[in-house]
Amino acid sequence: MEPINLIAGILLILFGLRFLRKGFARIMGGDLLDWLQGFTRTRARAFVGGVASGAVMPSSTATAMLSVQMTRRGKVAWKNVLAVLLGAQLGTTVLVQMVSFDLQHYIGLFLAVGAGLFLFVESSRPRGVGQALLAFAFMLMGMGLLSDAATNLGADPAVEALFAALGQLPLLFLVGAVLLTLMVQSATASIAVALALVAGGQITLPMLLLWVLGANIGLCLTVLLAGWGDPQGRRLGLAILMVKLPLALGVAGLLLGVPQLPLMVLPGELPQQAAWTHTLFNLLACGALFLAPTLERWVRTLIPDSPDQGKTGTPRLDPLLLQNPALAINAALRETLRVFDALHLMGDSVMQGFKQRALDDGLEADITRRSREVQMVCQELTAFLDAIPDDSLNREDQALKDTLDDFMRELPMIVRTLGPELHDEVRRLLQASPEALDAAQPLVLDAAARFTQQMNTVARMLMRERPELGRKILERKQDNSRWLIQAKRAYPGLPYPAWEILDGFQQLNRRLSGVTYVYCQEEQDDPALTTADAVG
Repeated sequence: MEPINLIAGILLILFGLRFLRKGFARIMGGDLLDWLQGFTRTRARAFVGGVASGAVMPSSTATAMLSVQMTRRGKVAWKNVLAVLLGAQLGTTVLVQMVSFDLQHYIGLFLAVGAGLFLFVESSRPRGVGQALLAFAFMLMGMGLLSDAATNLGADPAVEALFAALGQLPLLFLVGAVLLTLMVQSATASIAVALALVAGGQITLPMLLLWVLGANIGLCLTVLLAGWGDPQGRRLGLAILMVKLPLALGVAGLLLGVPQLPLMVLPGELPQQAAWTHTLFNLLACGALFLAPTLERWVRTLIPDSPDQGKTGTPRLDPLLLQNPALAINAALRETLRVFDALHLMGDSVMQGFKQRALDDGLEADITRRSREVQMVCQELTAFLDAIPDDSLNREDQALKDTLDDFMRELPMIVRTLGPELHDEVRRLLQASPEALDAAQPLVLDAAARFTQQMNTVARMLMRERPELGRKILERKQDNSRWLIQAKRAYPGLPYPAWEILDGFQQLNRRLSGVTYVYCQEEQDDPALTTADAVG
């Protein structure tokens, strides 16, 4: 049964850690990125924000993805993003400090309070607290299983001989920790496993400290792999590796080369000494903030900018973001806002040519390319949104997810209407007589301006600057519908392509304003708006 208990203990620790991340995500809501970016005005504030985020969201991988997203925005200095990431890795050591103490006697209390909040309280934040307490209890239960198994196995002479042999090959502990951390993608889980095995009495302090160093190296490699799909992610991962790998190897050299190193000055028992080593190591690594400009030059030399960087293309939504639904929602929203930018570029380029009464020769090919790219974005975002679990989303995030999903379903029609079809209709309209063109031009340009204004309002609403803009969107939909109907009646002699353009804007106006029905539930229940919308 001992091997089964070992496996069950490791799985419980991993499950508890993931459940803990979801609990903190529920507590923080979907605003962690905006909250974290508010700390990045200076390097010192960025470091403090990183420590706080690492303490409340014990996942350096998730924080690394947040950092990559901030660098994509282009508004945060690279050295400040590095400060966030180093601070976050220091903050995650808080959880290791907690699990290093013998809290097995309090598992029942954590389970009772956590289950009570999670099962019987409707508010999102208290439920998140309950989920976090349950997760911590699961981690303690996993460590208890590992400790019992290690104690029983430690009495076996064969196991005792094995650990004695491993004591002669201490670097195996460092390599084993690197591999285990890469496998579970969590330095906290890797160190928790080692702390649980201490109960067997076969692991000495130097061996345990080598394990801690290996876990930190594995964490750097995990961050590097997590951000590999993006140049900024690769640079951040490489910078962290350049800081921590030499430091870890240097400390390991001291442990192996100076047998009489006074390790007992570390406070507490063996588990607490390992936890303090983990914290002090990451605190020492934070000194690299003073070398941030030099690190940036080195990583830019090793990972130069891609020639295609900055061009429109498919979003790079890392699957690791799905481990934290709130982060995944934020990432999907940012890519959706990029889609809005692409829609603006397509529509504005056609209308600019219409205003000048001459379309550029390469405009059709450019619109075709942009339409194809947006369609690819739509497919990836649809699959990404479908993969986001709903159980950890608060009400607002769930509404936003449903809104984005509905918008992705409508997007192919919107792209087709605003891209190739609009270009073809404008091209045919420009072939009409000068008198007909003079009559149609102000009307078409006014309709385009109204639709652009509506798109801007929807984008601001989704960015949560003013969620109450849902009412304004519905009012504008009604106003635009009335205006388009009256315009068609007032100009019965318009060329047929102009009628097609106005019909297209009518369809876009109706479909785009539909996002408010899911996102703003309070607006949907307003009888006045419902009646007005039905009339529109």
